Amino acid sequence: MIRLLGSAALVLLFMLGAVDPAAAIVRGKPVHGIAMYGEPKYGPTQPFDFLNLNAPRTGILVMANSVEQTYDTFNPFTLKGSVQPQATLLYDTMMVDGRDETYSMYCLTCETVTVAPDNTWMEFKLRANAHFNDGSPITADDIVFSFNTLVEKGSPLYRIYWGDVAKVDAKDKSTVRFTFKNDSNRELPMILGQLPVLSKAYWSKRDFTATTLDKPVTSGPYLIESFEVGRNIQYKRDPNYWGKDLTVNRGFYNFERIRVEYFRDDTVRFEAFKTGGFDFTWEARASNWVNEYTFPAVKDGRVQKYLVTDGEPMTPQAYIFNLRKPMFQDRRVRQAMNYAFDFDSLNRAVFYQQYERLRSFWQKSDLEAKGLPGADELKLLEPLRDKLPPEVFTQEFTQPTTDGKGNTRENLLKARDLLAAAGWVVKDGQLVNGKTGQPFVFEIIETQQGLDKVANPWLQNLQRLGIKGTLRFIDSTQFQNRANEFDYDVVSISYPLGLNPGNEQRDYWGSEAAEHKGSRNYSGIKDPAVDALVDRIVAAPDRATLAAATRALDRVLTWNFYRLLMYSAPADRFAYWSKLHHPEKVPLRGYGQWEGVLSMWWADPSPTERR
Repeated sequence: MIRLLGSAALVLLFMLGAVDPAAAIVRGKPVHGIAMYGEPKYGPTQPFDFLNLNAPRTGILVMANSVEQTYDTFNPFTLKGSVQPQATLLYDTMMVDGRDETYSMYCLTCETVTVAPDNTWMEFKLRANAHFNDGSPITADDIVFSFNTLVEKGSPLYRIYWGDVAKVDAKDKSTVRFTFKNDSNRELPMILGQLPVLSKAYWSKRDFTATTLDKPVTSGPYLIESFEVGRNIQYKRDPNYWGKDLTVNRGFYNFERIRVEYFRDDTVRFEAFKTGGFDFTWEARASNWVNEYTFPAVKDGRVQKYLVTDGEPMTPQAYIFNLRKPMFQDRRVRQAMNYAFDFDSLNRAVFYQQYERLRSFWQKSDLEAKGLPGADELKLLEPLRDKLPPEVFTQEFTQPTTDGKGNTRENLLKARDLLAAAGWVVKDGQLVNGKTGQPFVFEIIETQQGLDKVANPWLQNLQRLGIKGTLRFIDSTQFQNRANEFDYDVVSISYPLGLNPGNEQRDYWGSEAAEHKGSRNYSGIKDPAVDALVDRIVAAPDRATLAAATRALDRVLTWNFYRLLMYSAPADRFAYWSKLHHPEKVPLRGYGQWEGVLSMWWADPSPTERR
């Protein structure tokens, strides 16, 4: 069960068939679960059917992080420091999501949830036996403290994500009411279910904004057993975890221990995997997947290769232009730089035809904009026509193509014309601003060695246009700090946008978020048309309206070239030692890169099956 902890909105697939919006979110009475569209699939005593409910609950899972992901804090809720990624195992949330449904949330820390008939408030009734790992009870005061602390001192995401909450009050020891600023934010009850549960007694005595390697008082299924910063960390399932017998937890958290080893580079890490140094890997490199899985353990079946196709849209890998920098503020410049990116040659020579070019932020979903806008989209786009590129109404967005052999002349000629129309001229072989004489120079910052194979061909094509671009590798801490401060020209940061977009879209694209350091509006977009469409997404009364608004937003984002959409893999690539086992049914949202493996897989209890 993945702890979202206020991250992007749930990535869920809209099932085929009509949905009656009147049936969405049972209102006015306490219930065990709520659904955005239709009814929750599972009743109060029904466990999730995509799990192995009889999985052995034993053994240790060993996984690997690169040293670039090393940590100096166990607090995953602020911008300061580098968090240990698996620290999400320490914290429960108010509710959990149904990973194989349209968009449902089920009570975890709460026993029931009640949403007002007019959508102006919601209440959580806490479970009587819920407690922290120090034995102290989880009370309504802890929930009030959790919300207020995250909004006031946590990542800026929380202030935007839950921005339509007017106040939160403890009605009694076990009842919490959230009062909303308006009745139009239909997703708000769902995303408040993602609220992490923090201990007021513990955190009120500490600086929540500071980094800490103290083992915290937590509410989740695992405890930190031991750690060496830069080398490893080991989690142990809490034998006194209050929620271990809950219906919504059956089939989850099957490993007795989870150990994370850190490696200095990907080559050393892969060699360790080949010899059984850890148990599974999510393979990021297409070249490795095609060429390197030929070692003895693969040939004799001790290591399994596993392609996972799920219901998520493709994750939009992209180069993000920082529009806070003057050279990227003209749309024609960004379009020209897109023409210089030769995906077809990369896919043939570097990616072994393992990737697809992205033409949408919601590719492989019902939210992907295709063809020309339909009547439902035009109702949203027409009032914004004077603020939009004309192509939004007249052309389907497509990406430039090449013959896959490095011949980019035609595309570069189009790029040259766009740059000239934007006022850039070539002097002594260098592109300069025709008014200021400022040369076109920019830098890409990156952490992952090996991505020079992607960047350098693009930079070489840009050099032919007179643009001087450089690639700089920095460590993960410096990278995160610069990303939080918007201190970059071009950066590559990818994350799924989800099949149920909502309030988090304000953090990705909204004008307000562009001013908040630490937000995910990395582009610095301040576009009233984008703001208007995001508002329509948040206020959508039904799935059809949500889909139309998202497709309209997709068109506006792509035709403005706010990001250079690059590529994505149609399936996740896993390799694992045969001591591990996974459910027969892949849940709708898959396993992520490691999250679902930790929470849904299990180990063979027989010691002879370890390697």
